[in-house]
Amino acid sequence: MRRSGWRTEGSECYVAQVDFQEARNLADRASIHQDLSFVVDGLSRLLRLLQNDDEDTVVQQSLWTAALVTYTRCFATGKRLGLSEDILQTQEWEGDDPIKCHRYYRNLRDKHIAHSVNPFEEVAVGLVLSPPDAQTRQVEGVAVLSRKLMFPSAEGVRTLLNLASCARREIASRAEALTDETLQAGRRFPIDDLYSRPPMRSNTPGRDDASRPRE
Repeated sequence: MRRSGWRTEGSECYVAQVDFQEARNLADRASIHQDLSFVVDGLSRLLRLLQNDDEDTVVQQSLWTAALVTYTRCFATGKRLGLSEDILQTQEWEGDDPIKCHRYYRNLRDKHIAHSVNPFEEVAVGLVLSPPDAQTRQVEGVAVLSRKLMFPSAEGVRTLLNLASCARREIASRAEALTDETLQAGRRFPIDDLYSRPPMRSNTPGRDDASRPRE
């Protein structure tokens, strides 16, 4: 079987896949940086649509929902090590307290997007009655009134964009140290052991993998 690798200066390097703690820390941060980049790109596109008075609310709501859910999961703990909200205080910030803003968007995702349990989405049902002075008072029909926050104003979108950008900058600023830690830890392994490991590759998950937790 042909070994896959990275090409550098005309030669092919063998990339051994590793899973020690420093490598896992770097992988977690790389994954979060990728998510935050998606959030920044999505919200930037949404802002352009709003500034151009675009009326495609399906696209606008889709961009907002995807960005909000992805942003919030960057701070969740689970298989990967999520971010602490304190990371938002390490960057320059204008306006309201960044932690307060972050918690607002987190609650919006938890109580409105993931679970509809707050006043941002309500449906009321009423009965349509004949006029009070009508000769015959009766129920003539049913009225359904609904309201839903599809996405905030441009200012609200911009605030979340700034939060995601701050978090991404901080992640990027720490990447060099994490990379160096991984390199130093890797160099402590016997070189023959590293060459005996399987090459790093990306596997495409199948349908059955949708219900399985990440290893």
